[in-house]
Amino acid sequence: MRKAIAVLFAALLFFAASLPIGAQTPVRLAAPSKPLVNHVYDSVALLYTQDESGDMKMTCTATAFAKTQTGYRFVSAAHCVPGESDRVQKLQKFYISADSKGQKNYFVAKLIQAGDKKMGDDFSIFEVDTLDHFDIMMLGDEASLKIGDRVVNVAGALGLGKEYFEGYVSEIQLDRPPLSGGEVTWTNVTLMQIGGAPGSSGSAIVSVDQNAIVGFLVGASDSDIGKICVPVSKFKAFLAAVDAGTYKKSHNKHDDDDSDDDAHRH
Repeated sequence: MRKAIAVLFAALLFFAASLPIGAQTPVRLAAPSKPLVNHVYDSVALLYTQDESGDMKMTCTATAFAKTQTGYRFVSAAHCVPGESDRVQKLQKFYISADSKGQKNYFVAKLIQAGDKKMGDDFSIFEVDTLDHFDIMMLGDEASLKIGDRVVNVAGALGLGKEYFEGYVSEIQLDRPPLSGGEVTWTNVTLMQIGGAPGSSGSAIVSVDQNAIVGFLVGASDSDIGKICVPVSKFKAFLAAVDAGTYKKSHNKHDDDDSDDDAHRH
């Protein structure tokens, strides 16, 4: 009997040793290099405009989503960019600040493209040349979200500096008529139950499960039912068109049709 048990045990050891590497025990993913809250916080910057007198005004929140040879690409909201035409919008002076404690550095932010607000493309892309470090937030996939999934956000609500918020998915996709946000028409939006206020616009909504961006906060309803967010898939389509040089705005206005009032509406 003992000999039979020994033979069986040896056979089991041989079988286990013959399995492909990784099949014997579940593979555990490496832990993030830093806590998610710190990773998101270190990817976020505040977006400023500068008027003719040189005064700086904090307008929105931006998030670093890609590295360039000389700096970073940031994403924010289109309604943070005054004017309608590309010409008027790119005449504005924009700056990015990491809002570091005790030291406020401002870096020139070049507007690459602001989306068509009437098409619901409430996005703007900026490039910043800087040697300062920002973490990069990857673009995720809102299609895998479920109601109740946890999300986090860092935003400059009320101009009080970068603030951390936690929340959850309230509604994955609204199937009602387009929502009006004044000069913006939002389509294909999600609802997130999360903190925020004026100044939070353009900030990234980050999935705790994915450690990646699943949407962008662009507005709020009159009642406290959640924040209006544009899904990341819409931004991916916008980004692809911008990089391919094929992005076109829906209106047929010529650049010269923009008035001075348009340039200072925001």
